[in-house]
Amino acid sequence: MRNITIGADGRAITIESDASYDVVLPLYPIGVQESLTGATPAVSLNCYLTDLDATSNGVAATLADGAVHGQLKKVQASVVSGGAVTLTLASAESASLDVITFTVIGDYALLIWYDQDDDGTGYWKILERNDEDGDIDTPTVA
Repeated sequence: MRNITIGADGRAITIESDASYDVVLPLYPIGVQESLTGATPAVSLNCYLTDLDATSNGVAATLADGAVHGQLKKVQASVVSGGAVTLTLASAESASLDVITFTVIGDYALLIWYDQDDDGTGYWKILERNDEDGDIDTPTVA
């Protein structure tokens, strides 16, 4: 049995389950997709999809803590010819999973913000990483 409760503010969502696994309701930010080309851009939390373009230089992007438990974020590399493309997570599931390196055009990572108690101790969890060709070994994570 599962019970879903939505708080009075419309943001606090509680899911109770008798299952032995966590259940998270995914939330998609509705902002317009962004494309970042600067050397050290901050990835927006206000949109679902962020495109990293390293046409003229490498990109070392950062992603701050999520806004709400269940927030989804997809980051992809459209151009990697100008240098390395990395995404550093402010809070990751593990210290060994905090930098994602995109090496091939079409590399992407799908992330979810996991802060079940909504107490500010959450982290970005990598749900999927892949590229346009279906190679699950890219992008790499360290």
